Amino acid sequence: MPEVAEVAHVCALLRRNVIGFKIANLQLKNDPLLLPILKSSPNAELELEKLQSSIANSTVKSVGRHGKHFWLRLQPPGSASTSVMLMHFGMTGMVKIRNIKSHLVFMENGGDKKILEDKLKEKESKLKDKSVKLEAEVQTENAIDIIDSEDAEWPPRFVKLEFDLVNGDKKLEFAFVDPRRLGRIRFLEGDTVQTDEDLLNNEPLSKLGPDYSKPAEKIKKEDGADFEFGDPDPDHHGRPRLSLQDFNKLILSKKKPIKALLQEQEYFSGVGNWVSDEIVYQARIHPAEVLSSKLSYDPSAVDPVISKLYESLIYVVEESVKIEGDVTKFPDHWLMLFRWGKRRKNGPKVKTNDGYEVDHITVGGRTSCFVPKLQKMLPVPKKRSIDKEVKEEKVQTKKRNTKK
Repeated sequence: MPEVAEVAHVCALLRRNVIGFKIANLQLKNDPLLLPILKSSPNAELELEKLQSSIANSTVKSVGRHGKHFWLRLQPPGSASTSVMLMHFGMTGMVKIRNIKSHLVFMENGGDKKILEDKLKEKESKLKDKSVKLEAEVQTENAIDIIDSEDAEWPPRFVKLEFDLVNGDKKLEFAFVDPRRLGRIRFLEGDTVQTDEDLLNNEPLSKLGPDYSKPAEKIKKEDGADFEFGDPDPDHHGRPRLSLQDFNKLILSKKKPIKALLQEQEYFSGVGNWVSDEIVYQARIHPAEVLSSKLSYDPSAVDPVISKLYESLIYVVEESVKIEGDVTKFPDHWLMLFRWGKRRKNGPKVKTNDGYEVDHITVGGRTSCFVPKLQKMLPVPKKRSIDKEVKEEKVQTKKRNTKK
């Protein structure tokens, strides 16, 4: 599933290429899973016609993102108000723009092996003082066209939404594809969506927690300014990330494995499977650790374990968004490149650059990758051990009395 970094990259692609363009030739599939508005409509075909009519010739004014959601803000011709096309990729959704390249590499399909091989070549080349030339070659090899090789014909397979983008004599072709139909596209309009801050008060965004890739202070993005690379929308839109103290209180109030807790979108919007693995790895915490069972909440002090987790959360999501999820630019000490080896069951276990074996367990129903030698369970506090013994003794006493 695309997570915060991949969504930020797609949002950045859109900001670099489609601002100021008008939408033409909009085609929507009659798919009530992808378009929730069709579920409640008595006439789906009529609803599609109304949507197409309301969006036709609208100008793309800005793009925005929050967690795994992103949107295009549209202005209909002759109107002072705007509408919003809100999108979520689900498991397999993706945006394609014809002839616009993307550096996204899909690690699940063997992309990790290719990237690791290229990184090794790059490292060897630097020793031969040919780094500049080879680095350019590596990036060219790994820059995949957002039109995949099997999608050379347009429209691509599994397309659910497509339209042209026109600006003078310039024309782009946009497609939203989704093989498994778990993505969502919503069209929102009215007084409650005229600003991005207001937009976040509408479902499903209203149910989401902060996006920790965005600074706590409010940052206004300049929609008309030239944008080259990085975070396309750093504004938290009125939903700033928690302070360390509030984060501490939240974590220690939940009786859930930390890996599973980090993936709850109502608290940590945008964090998914690989990002949560990276966070707990950088914090050196076992993914199945229930921190509230080992640490006591103290409003006047924060345990170093919690502080490190907070720092790691912000570091991982900020860094991955800053490089737009480009795995060739991920730091060498990150786990991400080594977490996909479980699929190669017949081979030896994958090792990190430091030589540590990578292993996999199931946490909260999801596969979790970790390094056992570096991510160990915290010791049980003595007081809690004594309390547990007392509780067990009471249970045994009760059983004996029942038998009598």
